[in-house]
Amino acid sequence: MRALSRFLAACGIILAAGVALAADPVVTNVRMAQRTDGSGLVDIHYDLADADSPVLAVAVQMSADGGAHWDFPVLHMTGDLGSSVAPGADRHITWDAAAIPQSFSEGQYRVRLAASDRGILHKPHSPRNVAITDWSSVNWSDPATWERYARADIFLAMAASLWSQQYVNEPVIGRIKAINPDVKVIGYISAKTAQLSGAPASANAFWHEWYVRTRPYWVYTTTGDTAQDWPGNVVLNILNPGCRSAMIETVMEFQQTSANHFDGILWDYFNSALWVYDGLTNVTGLPDMDGDGIGHALDVDEQVAYRNAEVSLVSALRDSLGEGFIQIFNGQRAYSDSTFAGLADGLMYEIFPTLQFPAPNMKTALDPTYPFNLYAARGWLRDANGGPWVIMSNPWRTQYNDQNGQTTYLLSGNQWRAVAMLMDGYASWNSHDGSTFSYTYGWTDNDISIGQPLGPPVYDGNFIRRDFQYGRIELEWKTGKYPDPFNYRIWALGERIEELAVPLHFP
Repeated sequence: MRALSRFLAACGIILAAGVALAADPVVTNVRMAQRTDGSGLVDIHYDLADADSPVLAVAVQMSADGGAHWDFPVLHMTGDLGSSVAPGADRHITWDAAAIPQSFSEGQYRVRLAASDRGILHKPHSPRNVAITDWSSVNWSDPATWERYARADIFLAMAASLWSQQYVNEPVIGRIKAINPDVKVIGYISAKTAQLSGAPASANAFWHEWYVRTRPYWVYTTTGDTAQDWPGNVVLNILNPGCRSAMIETVMEFQQTSANHFDGILWDYFNSALWVYDGLTNVTGLPDMDGDGIGHALDVDEQVAYRNAEVSLVSALRDSLGEGFIQIFNGQRAYSDSTFAGLADGLMYEIFPTLQFPAPNMKTALDPTYPFNLYAARGWLRDANGGPWVIMSNPWRTQYNDQNGQTTYLLSGNQWRAVAMLMDGYASWNSHDGSTFSYTYGWTDNDISIGQPLGPPVYDGNFIRRDFQYGRIELEWKTGKYPDPFNYRIWALGERIEELAVPLHFP
């Protein structure tokens, strides 16, 4: 029998924050006790009420330190938990604590239950390395949306969406934070372009104002054409201080006047020289930011001025919105320029790991001898605002035939989580079919917590291991190249809870 020293019970209630569109679920009378028959089973009883929902989503959260941290692994529990629990008195969960291999008899154990009438399971996840990247069209009026995003540690959203006419008076970010006060909500902002679609007065409020204010600072090509870096995206002359002021003032105005106040912004994006899509066919000539007739790609002086302007842009925003306003950089300059990265609170690795890291790309990213590895890049960043935030994302989706011969989609976010656990970064999942270059919302399919890391990762040939409070991560290199660079296993309390060794996938 596994003897658990002491139990204390608590309840947790997840609400539809900010707007009472429906009756909130209520959890009461939570009790937890170990049976005395030698079975090692633990009974958890509770009452569940909701006036207008026939079923509720109920997640269990556990603490081993009297409620200071809710990251004890939730394993071997059955009964009234999951996505379809009917309201009623004396709901019952059975915890087979004796089935857990590792001893954990010392501690002050508490349990709390999170109930949702939106179908959202609020499971604990640790270490806290989960990001959501969603640059799609989102229905911000849906309370289920608020709950989904509230589960993350950091959420990258389209600033223009939450600063649109539709939501100007709707405190969506406040409602997300009412559910999870710790989540950081970051708004996407272009660092170098305006959208032609923002021209009409009927366009999105932010993009229209951005278009109007930056219109005097468009860049033209060596043939006099309007410079673009992507179809429909006009290049802005950030070399001009007036252009930078127009950009900063627009961000400041919407941040201050909208009901939605971001914790920071994601700049998209910064390179050592202006990047232009090589498939652009509707523009002639080369961008010429300083108007000297020499295309940017051939003008060394202009490239130096461009890099200086990027620094000035970042510094101006910090001067305007303060040290506490988070700035995350997308783009290859910050991945390899430690001085520039030192101005940022975080980095987003777009199309990770295929952009930036030489072959074998994933192995290089985690190679301590490679000067621009993930550990090094994390160390360059500011840590004043809860960071550093190193976010790994990839919009593509791959598939393979699993051990049963069935087609299985490889969740890149699960792979990135394995990396994040080693280097204290943040993994972002995608949920679309890979048919378009898009970043859309996704979530892990196996969110079992294992506590906080106990030390740095240990390298041993082709193996990397890192120990955590309640488990460990083990990574074994294969090709070292995305999309199948390594096998990995995650353990909790001596039990394997996740494994990827293509074609094997557990669970």
